[in-house]
Amino acid sequence: MSYTALFSRKSLIISFITALAVANVSGPQYIYPTYGTSLTNRFHWTPVENSMVSTATFVGVSFSGPLCAWFLENLGFKKTLFTSSITVFIGLFLLAQTYAGYLPGNHILCSIYLAFTGAAGAASYICALDSQGHNFKNNRGMSMGLTSASLGISGLVFSQVNDYFFKTTTSVNDEDDSVYNFLIFMGCTSAAISCIGAFILGPLKEDIQTTESKLSPTQQEEYTRSLIPDYLSSNQSISSFSSSSTRFEQDDERRPLLKNNINASGKHAAEFDDSSDCIFDEESERNISGIAFFTDPIGLASFISLLIMLGIGYVYLANIGEILLSLSDDLAKTEAQHIRNTHISLFSIANCLSRALFGTLSDVLQKRTGVHRLWFFWFAALSLISTLIYLVTSVASVAELIPCTIMTAVAYGILFGVAPAIISEFGTKVRD
Repeated sequence: MSYTALFSRKSLIISFITALAVANVSGPQYIYPTYGTSLTNRFHWTPVENSMVSTATFVGVSFSGPLCAWFLENLGFKKTLFTSSITVFIGLFLLAQTYAGYLPGNHILCSIYLAFTGAAGAASYICALDSQGHNFKNNRGMSMGLTSASLGISGLVFSQVNDYFFKTTTSVNDEDDSVYNFLIFMGCTSAAISCIGAFILGPLKEDIQTTESKLSPTQQEEYTRSLIPDYLSSNQSISSFSSSSTRFEQDDERRPLLKNNINASGKHAAEFDDSSDCIFDEESERNISGIAFFTDPIGLASFISLLIMLGIGYVYLANIGEILLSLSDDLAKTEAQHIRNTHISLFSIANCLSRALFGTLSDVLQKRTGVHRLWFFWFAALSLISTLIYLVTSVASVAELIPCTIMTAVAYGILFGVAPAIISEFGTKVRD
């Protein structure tokens, strides 16, 4: 293996690991339950006010998506991640100062701080996903599923950090500074990792081409030969292989998700024969984005499914502290913190494993058996409905709540593990 090929492989590995790290600090909505109950007790918010604050990060994540995508498309990875790191630090710093009593404890202001924090997390996560989509085009389900899993496990990481290093030392809210220290720690960590990602994430194809152009003719020939599969004839010219391999790679990548995308011959894309010489007509492929995404049946079904089921899953997670207190009124503050962090960790583990497993499984079943990814949405919906029925009919203690937490997390993870791959296949041209 040549030095350049080895360099490109190392660059891919570093980019992949960095994307996972950035995704892991891009989930403020999963970390909020760790300290959310402390905010409610500190400022004595009403249920309505608490509901507004607890969903602020989720609202910031959800409704900032188009703006974050615009930032990424027009400003690039580096500026977007720098903006994200500054925003997340300011949001959490202001929330910490509010908790310490230096700023007004108004629930609307806290909601604004958390909404901006959620928007910053969404921007970082989109950068991580987009980087994976550019650099691992042939395994998008697996790479995006693992990146999504890293986001989902952020609750586990930070809840355990909170449980071991920021334990509540007193039952008096005004004398407890563990939440303040935790918010400062989370803001600094998230900002630092996002800044590191700004220098690493992004398409590596251009970087590799730039490196290759600096090689001598002999080194370039050696590098090109290292990328040519063994089954090619040795007398086949390098230029012929380069043009043909690039062409077929693009054809495979541009194969549309939707059946109504047709090729130049008028046949459905599903009938495209890899062994034949017919080439996809780029002009005839319909790229779906914007309003067209929501008017398409698959796009609309994906949107409604994600809106309802992800909303239910997040409301459960954000209010896990209140649910635990409703099941047992005699929990001490330190014990309640530990049990809350345990449920958040269980949710994160199940969420992470579900994202990675079903993201990869969707790739395997689609390639081998042709099973559409939307069938995973049906499975998630049935699992979530069954869990909610069990919750309202059978749960009467803290111990009985554990299966509900795990099953809700599994359904939640299925959606996030499969949805990025579904959506990324609607407009493949933006990935080229």
